[in-house]
Amino acid sequence: MRLATIELVTFRSWKSVTVRFDDRVTALIGPNGSGKTSILEGAWYASSLGSHRTSTDAALVTQDENAAVVRAEVERNGRTERVELEIVTKGRARARLGGAPVGRRRDVLGVLKASIFAPERVAVVREDPSDRRRFADEILIQLHPRYHGIIREFERALRQRNALLRDHAAGRASIDGIEAWDEALIAPGAELSAGRAKAVAMLAPRAREAYQAVGGGSAFVVAYSPNVPEPPERDDPEAWAQSLRTRLTERRSDELVRGVTLVGPHRDDLSIEIAGMPARTHASHGESWLAALALVLGGHAAVTDSIGDEPVLLLDDPFTLLDPERRERMAGALPGRSQIVLTAADPREVPSQLAARALDVEELR
Repeated sequence: MRLATIELVTFRSWKSVTVRFDDRVTALIGPNGSGKTSILEGAWYASSLGSHRTSTDAALVTQDENAAVVRAEVERNGRTERVELEIVTKGRARARLGGAPVGRRRDVLGVLKASIFAPERVAVVREDPSDRRRFADEILIQLHPRYHGIIREFERALRQRNALLRDHAAGRASIDGIEAWDEALIAPGAELSAGRAKAVAMLAPRAREAYQAVGGGSAFVVAYSPNVPEPPERDDPEAWAQSLRTRLTERRSDELVRGVTLVGPHRDDLSIEIAGMPARTHASHGESWLAALALVLGGHAAVTDSIGDEPVLLLDDPFTLLDPERRERMAGALPGRSQIVLTAADPREVPSQLAARALDVEELR
């Protein structure tokens, strides 16, 4: 798989830009604020239908504009496919595949598969469980695009169930029929839990290997920490459904008092340990940076092994906090067959062994 072209129109600071890539490592060089990260962000958006920097699509649209467009041409299996995504500040955004409209935007998922590292990825190691859940789900969608719909279905059921619980706690509604909402939550929730368990099991050994390769000197352990007891049949959605159903029954009285859903994959976490200690509380900033890199490279390897093709690897300013020795070690740890697009403020930060094609971002304006 290869990203041939990315085109952005009124996306972030870009009024219009087109970048063409080849099989070499491409290094987008430019100072902070030059727009190099936005080019990677556009490519990631074409792959995931989301940004790694914001949860609000409207933030991607250039100020004083109503819409932005991301176009990506992808070469795979001897064919070129074109993805076009509209991003709007209001209303319903549209998508095209090969020039033809698609009924659902998620129908374009899987055309471009990618992995992305950026400084924001440190939040997966250091910040809230929601950051780790989002990271796990990104890998899951790259593995199986259908999970994008499953996640949305779960989120809808969760919102509706929470509304019922909230109204009941406030004395505005009866709790009759809560069992039906239990099942509406359980069906996608069990699929999501089974998918996360499998994805993290694939990720964990590869992330451990990547951590050692990029210069981490301690044991690195990643594990799934579900909100409900993990069944022995960790890949079986029916087993997860039973675990969810049992725990919902056990916590019913607590939920009725608090007016919120306390059981489900929206309360999952990933356990990340370095040298036997929780990385969130004990890792230094440098260790957290290496751990975030390892998670991305591990996820990239897991997707590659699963789909039999190399996703595009997007690296935003990956070398800035690394000393020269670790820069070289990281360069050696990068997957040799993947197309790599990276950014740097200074071309001297890019290890020579990558033989990167340097592209001055300011010359694109």
